[in-house]
Amino acid sequence: MVAGLTLLNSFSWEHSLDNASASLEGNTPSPQDGNNLKADYAQSDYNLPLANVTSLVYELPFGHSRTFLSGINGAEDAVLGGWQVSLINTAQAGTPFNLTYTPNGAQQVSPQISATYRGANEYRPDKVSGQKVTQGSSNRAANTGYVNYINYSAFVIPSIKDGAGNLLSPFGSASRNPGRTPPFNETDLALNKKFSTPIENLKIEFRGEFYNLFNHTNLYLPSNISGTQGTTTATLGTGATPTLNDITGGVPSGGGQISSTFEPRIIQFGLKIIY
Repeated sequence: MVAGLTLLNSFSWEHSLDNASASLEGNTPSPQDGNNLKADYAQSDYNLPLANVTSLVYELPFGHSRTFLSGINGAEDAVLGGWQVSLINTAQAGTPFNLTYTPNGAQQVSPQISATYRGANEYRPDKVSGQKVTQGSSNRAANTGYVNYINYSAFVIPSIKDGAGNLLSPFGSASRNPGRTPPFNETDLALNKKFSTPIENLKIEFRGEFYNLFNHTNLYLPSNISGTQGTTTATLGTGATPTLNDITGGVPSGGGQISSTFEPRIIQFGLKIIY
């Protein structure tokens, strides 16, 4: 602490890969294909390449025993003196997200399992090489303001059957957690002051807390994609995986939107009795 100011800055630069971040995570709790776990090796659900958190606590220099206004009377000091300011600023990369689709019922490997944390498969679409997964946050849906975040041109929904009527594999080539949300930025501020009372061991602390002080909009995760599955005239055999050149159509036509955000500005006040 220097002159009433305590300052701490924490910076991390990291990269985390795994094939299952946690068995009960809502993001990716189970693999796409239990016979090909290697295909699920990708960035972790909690992978944040950059994160910086700055925090400070500052004893304002006003009031008795302080640099300024040290000669004010008790009533004035009760109003102006002894204030403390705390601030936390968080700036970090966005959250990784998985992108899935729902294949035709005849293709589903585990239709009897209802939840992914019980082992239901996470079916991913095919990824188109050279196309970005996301298209930024400026593309907004008409009448709702939702963000059209996923680039439909980057994905193809796999075909159901080949040209001979054989059921094809529902497992796409897209990696697990292929994208991430926009960066997260938030500043939280707190003001607090302790008041003395006629009772020596009894004090009252006032706190004013401002979460997301600047009311910055931090976007949440996008929804999964949907659309008509592609078709193919190639004869490949049951369980085969056609190449993108063999698939016609299958471009997503729905989903991939961000329709919610993290908390807006929240202001709260409180009194604490200390005895």
